[in-house]
Amino acid sequence: MTVEQSTLPRRVAQQRNSDPASEKNNASSLKVIKERTGVEDIHIINEAISACRTEDGAYKLEDVINTLQADDTVRKLRTSKFVKDVVDAVPKFTNESKPPAKTTSTSTSTTDATTTSSSTHATNTAPSGVIDLTSEPPDSEDIQKAIAASLHETPGILGGQVTKEEQDISRVLEASLAESKAGTKRKRGDLWFVDPLNPHERKRSEKWPVGLKNVGNTCWFSAVIQSLFHLRQFRHLVLNFQFHQPTEDGVDGSPVDNRNLLFMKELRSLFGLLVGSSKKYVDPSKAVEILKEAFSSPTGASDSQQDVSEFQHKLLEWLEDAFKVYKNKPSTSSSEERKSDCDKEIKSPVVDLFYGQFKAEGINEGKGFLNVETFGQFPLQVSGFRDIHESLEAATSPGEIEAVSSDVTQKSGQELWFTRLPPVLTFELSRFQFNQQLGRPEKIHNKIEFPQVIYMDRYMERNQSITRQRREDGKKLKEQLKLLKAKLDKFLRYGSGNKRVPLQDVLQYALEFAQSKGSGETTTATLSTSLNQDVDMESPRTTVSSDDKASPRLPTCDLPDVAMSSYTRSPIRPPRSLDTVTSPSPRHVGENELTVLEDCLHRWRTEVEMDVRELQENIASLEEKVSGMYSDETMMKFPYHLHAVLVHEGQAASGHYWAYIYDLIHEKWLKFNDITVTESSWEELEKEGVGGYHNASAYCLMYVDRSRLQCNDVASAQHLETMDCLPSDLSKMVTEDNRAFAKEIELWNEDQARKTAEAEAKAAAEKKMVKSQSTAYTQTSQLSGRPSLHVVHAQISSQETLKAVNNNIDLQISPDKILLQSVNQELKRLSSLGSEHVQELLPQDDLRLKHMLIYMVFNRADIKLQQWTGLEQFSYLKHLEQSEKGRAIRSAANEFVLRYQKECGLELERRLEEWHNKYHLFREVVYLFVKGLEAFSKERFAEALPYIDQAWHYNSDCSVNGKYEHFGVNRKMMAYFRRTCLHSLNTSATEQFESEEDISEALTLMNSLILPTLPALFTSGYTEDVSAAEEMREKWCAFLGEQLSDSKIDKLQDFLSKLFEPPTEVKRQCSQHIRNSDLSDLYTRYKLIMDELHKSGELKKAISC
Repeated sequence: MTVEQSTLPRRVAQQRNSDPASEKNNASSLKVIKERTGVEDIHIINEAISACRTEDGAYKLEDVINTLQADDTVRKLRTSKFVKDVVDAVPKFTNESKPPAKTTSTSTSTTDATTTSSSTHATNTAPSGVIDLTSEPPDSEDIQKAIAASLHETPGILGGQVTKEEQDISRVLEASLAESKAGTKRKRGDLWFVDPLNPHERKRSEKWPVGLKNVGNTCWFSAVIQSLFHLRQFRHLVLNFQFHQPTEDGVDGSPVDNRNLLFMKELRSLFGLLVGSSKKYVDPSKAVEILKEAFSSPTGASDSQQDVSEFQHKLLEWLEDAFKVYKNKPSTSSSEERKSDCDKEIKSPVVDLFYGQFKAEGINEGKGFLNVETFGQFPLQVSGFRDIHESLEAATSPGEIEAVSSDVTQKSGQELWFTRLPPVLTFELSRFQFNQQLGRPEKIHNKIEFPQVIYMDRYMERNQSITRQRREDGKKLKEQLKLLKAKLDKFLRYGSGNKRVPLQDVLQYALEFAQSKGSGETTTATLSTSLNQDVDMESPRTTVSSDDKASPRLPTCDLPDVAMSSYTRSPIRPPRSLDTVTSPSPRHVGENELTVLEDCLHRWRTEVEMDVRELQENIASLEEKVSGMYSDETMMKFPYHLHAVLVHEGQAASGHYWAYIYDLIHEKWLKFNDITVTESSWEELEKEGVGGYHNASAYCLMYVDRSRLQCNDVASAQHLETMDCLPSDLSKMVTEDNRAFAKEIELWNEDQARKTAEAEAKAAAEKKMVKSQSTAYTQTSQLSGRPSLHVVHAQISSQETLKAVNNNIDLQISPDKILLQSVNQELKRLSSLGSEHVQELLPQDDLRLKHMLIYMVFNRADIKLQQWTGLEQFSYLKHLEQSEKGRAIRSAANEFVLRYQKECGLELERRLEEWHNKYHLFREVVYLFVKGLEAFSKERFAEALPYIDQAWHYNSDCSVNGKYEHFGVNRKMMAYFRRTCLHSLNTSATEQFESEEDISEALTLMNSLILPTLPALFTSGYTEDVSAAEEMREKWCAFLGEQLSDSKIDKLQDFLSKLFEPPTEVKRQCSQHIRNSDLSDLYTRYKLIMDELHKSGELKKAISC
């Protein structure tokens, strides 16, 4: 079979021997062309580039893209591909695989529809070297058989049953992929998520939806189950499933039937817990294990990420069989009666809810055919389409391919019409393609928009004649629109070179040039002499003649570099003014000439503006007609509202799933991400769902016909959210589970109360011991063991305190007055520094490190606490012991401290202790940060990162996660240096992973530094951190498209799964023990490293990023 010859190759057949794309276009241009057009064939791209080249050899990227998108061959390839996908993806129910009640087929020819679709669209449906997983592959025999077998096993997400033999065959592709190590692996014993010890952290907020625990690569399970659970009619079916005994002539208790029943039992229990559990999330392990056994492959890779389409297909297939086997829905009609009417044949409640029918009619090799098919999930292509309506049009509208068989040329094609739509309409967005050269699947990240409400009327059989007529009208309108846009483009992009401008601007520039006047005018004689000179011009040269060197030079400007030769040069007039730059102006223009020219240019510009405005108005009018072609009441009778969007982030081999689900009761979107359920918005859903945002895009769209869904009104929905909707057995099970959880909380509270009481008793005993030793308060610094923080903080500023005493010690006043005057002077000085100078010097200089009182003043501590701290500074000053007057001053300080202690009470004393703890933590933060920056300045990023990361976490404690920024170090600055370290280490690791055979160093960087630190970037609150983390992920995901050794693929799989683990509570790395001696000279070290970073420019980047 051959495809009709496109006009594109014919236009440029004479240029086939050249390879313009490879010779003159860089890789980024090719990548843009492929992404925008969906065309992967380099030969077709080369031909399009050749066709768009101008005389000077240049081409415009947009012209190439428009040429490819408008070409008939490319469009036919896409259309035929989608038609085939639809036919191949829907279930083919036969007597062996599915009861005949599922499908009614009537054919007007002897040709089978399956043969029709496969033979009609088998040629050139995928790019070179790439096989779309939803279409027929090229002639590589092994891959072809494997993918065909897989497609036969899963023709649609809600398709029919498949035999055990067919299932085994379908795993050939999975085994092939597993052998190439392209999947994501995780050891069965690995823990994916550990429950918090505190049960209060697992307690459900009142009436908030319940999440599902990720028990090991099971985000796919959570996304699908939550989407189905929030279909209240489906929830009602599952919760009220009754386990009857099999009839005598019914079930023989086969393993498959027993498995389906066991799964239904676990699903009922899970749904019951999702309704009434007191927990924030529940554990689905039992149901998941049953599913994993069914998904197990010959390679044993049962723990790999599953595709949501395959899982949902299998899930509903099992539930359908469970309902049929045990006859949970009574039916009096016989199978013969069901066969007689397509609409009466579906009696299973699951099938009735999720299955629809369409009619495929067309011509296969000159013979007409008509088939009625049952479908579950309807596949839609992504590449090359702006929204799902365009994709639906391509999948259902007529598509033709001319086939050459023997000596006869025949045309084949078909169109699809929906005869019955289910209440739940699911679209599968085909975002996988198989790279045949690399032997692994790849993800398609193209954008495709989808509405919140979609009207399906235009695709219904009942509107067949109307739709056909409107498609013809639309085709004519689009042709007119294309012609008008081409005309408008000629006005807006006028010219023949690369730089094209609007024609009205060209006329305006010409008018301005004609009206401009230089500083002097050239005489007619001079102009005539100049024009009569014989000037020969040649291409620019690199050498300059001696005559040129002797000639006067014009000021440098952006003029063409044109060299003159072989003529006698006339003297060049020197510039009129060397101080000003004048605009170009005519050398001579007469008044009459200028008047005529002005009139013409004004008139032409007005005419052009009118033409452009008319074209724009006509284009807007046509676009409005095209967009509103199906907006009348007759074509808006089948509204489907978006219920759920299943989103995948990552690449084909690994990633993470979550779901957006519309809450009908509260009329808002919710995001279900494993254990986390959060309120979301349509804007967030669009950003992450349409594609093109990082590596996130929608895989599955679930629409519902609200008018046909039971339990979908607000009153019924509210009832199904309470325990009253549960059957007695489930209500008892959920109640017992809640009782056990309540008991766990009670035991936890008792244990915490006991620990609190013990801690309070211990603190009271310590306080009592301190009180008993208060008479010896002056000896605190001499106690054995580690000095108290009061002593340590007083020693930091001891020299400044001593200086304050020396300024007053010679005064002829009593020691207590000398003390009070010194304290007041010091408090005044420090208060000025803390309130006026700290902020303006940060972050290059931090005066808080010089004195605790500056820290307290800057953070507005109580004035009594400041005075108390000031007196402590003098009471701990050992230097005063060297003279009798000094000892008297220190003794007075001790007496004042004791007086403050008695007057202020225990509460103020506790608050003072808190300030000392805060200041000590602040100094530890600065110490760790300085240590990290010292290593950073020497580009020892592996050494710097642990210090900076630990400093970040300490700083979060100090500033209460940034709520009180002044208590700690600038978080934005810390985030910059941590992010920079991570980026440098990740770049180094990826380069080593790619270029070196021994990747042990790269793995060490990943496992010991990057992976433990990366999750914190998602919770820091800075968009720059999130973007950097996404960029690091993408660098590793890029290796999925490269040819790697088996050992590298093994390692890549391991940490790719960890890279995409859902972020939970960020675990801190092991903290370094910090001694008081480490904190000495901290101010000096901080100032030195900040000055160094200021000189290198890094500090400016950190505070301005």
